[in-house]
Amino acid sequence: MRTELKAKFYSNRGNFYFAITTDHLDAFTPTPDELKKCKDKGMNDFFQLFDDDDNKYYSGYANLDLMYESDFDEFDILNIAMNHAGCTYIKTRNKAGKMEML
Repeated sequence: MRTELKAKFYSNRGNFYFAITTDHLDAFTPTPDELKKCKDKGMNDFFQLFDDDDNKYYSGYANLDLMYESDFDEFDILNIAMNHAGCTYIKTRNKAGKMEML
């Protein structure tokens, strides 16, 4: 049964920059509608957030092109996760499909 947890979408002035869709600690995964909303909003860049013990806390999707155009980047995602849960690094999927730490 689904809890009150849900995907968290981050936007500014109508632009959707990224969404935290999975909480690995609380075993929360997104609904098909939440994943569709990510795709519909142009959030196709996958990321994962970790703490300094290499525990994966969150994952989600971003629209990195839109973020770069708006003077934001992956580290803005990390800053929110750092303040909220103590995450210390982020991995994104590169063009070859491999996850890499930034």
